[in-house]
Amino acid sequence: MTNGNHEGKGKIVQFPGLKDRLLEKGVQALEKGEVHESSQLLTQAYELEPDNPDINTALVLSLYESKQYDKARYICKEMLLEGIGDYFEVVDMYLMILIQLHQHREVVDTINALFDEKEVPFEKEEHFRKLLQFSEKVVNGKAQIPEEASEEDQSSILSGKSLEEQTLIVAQLVHRNIQPFIGELLSVLKEPAAHPFLQTMILNVLREHGMDKEVDVAKFEVKEQVSPSALEDVFESDFFRLVTDALDDLLAQTNPTLFQHAQELLKRHTFLLYPFTIEEDPKAIASVYAYYTAGMFADAILEEELKDQVENTQSQWILTRLKELEEISSPNI
Repeated sequence: MTNGNHEGKGKIVQFPGLKDRLLEKGVQALEKGEVHESSQLLTQAYELEPDNPDINTALVLSLYESKQYDKARYICKEMLLEGIGDYFEVVDMYLMILIQLHQHREVVDTINALFDEKEVPFEKEEHFRKLLQFSEKVVNGKAQIPEEASEEDQSSILSGKSLEEQTLIVAQLVHRNIQPFIGELLSVLKEPAAHPFLQTMILNVLREHGMDKEVDVAKFEVKEQVSPSALEDVFESDFFRLVTDALDDLLAQTNPTLFQHAQELLKRHTFLLYPFTIEEDPKAIASVYAYYTAGMFADAILEEELKDQVENTQSQWILTRLKELEEISSPNI
């Protein structure tokens, strides 16, 4: 009896489902923009189950949103060390936190380590390279850190900013409550004069946030309504996969270096076009990309071999579009 009573002292009696309820209420508060309440609720859930990936991720987002960057960094680091949650999602959050803390040297070291170990998924490469370029410039004193919008100006975070600043700001929105900024983001999407790179980034942010409402997208003289949550990842689309496979058939065995350059070209253009594509036969598109890349690198033999394949109306149109896309430079942040 005495031992039993002693063992029962100090134990916390949890209500059934308390952890799940705290998580649910914390996420709801975060979605409403009630960031401090959210972080308090999620901290309680975290104390009950510190190795739960959903609780950890939601808590980091709430701490980030409430500008408690040091706490968010600590938990992110623990998640990486303990293997909690999706590794690259956690890395992405960690990098954004480091940027807010102006720890750009650590950003550079972290991303370089990932590239050195060849661990970066193909679809994440462009995003990480942009963050790397920006942080390298800050470390070298060649770039200014974009100022965060004030509480009074939360509805407009892109206005008056350079394309490079806008790109970095939008990249951070993957891990923020986007409701205060949704009007401005949707306006950029339906503005034909907006930079297509920025529009694609905004679409990806909306897709990551699970927006299922149809939105207007206008770029390259095309205007359509799309549901972001229903969109495929940029580099998982049938268009990108089929053209890449056709390029592989054309170049990978005979000229692997040229194949890599042609694929990189296709990758940049696919990102600019998204969610639209070049509506032509993938093999014809691949031939044009191989032909164009051969010309870039003075491969006269291959260029001559492909010349007959691109001298038709269909391929000439593809070549014209390719050149238009190549004239649009991606933001160098």
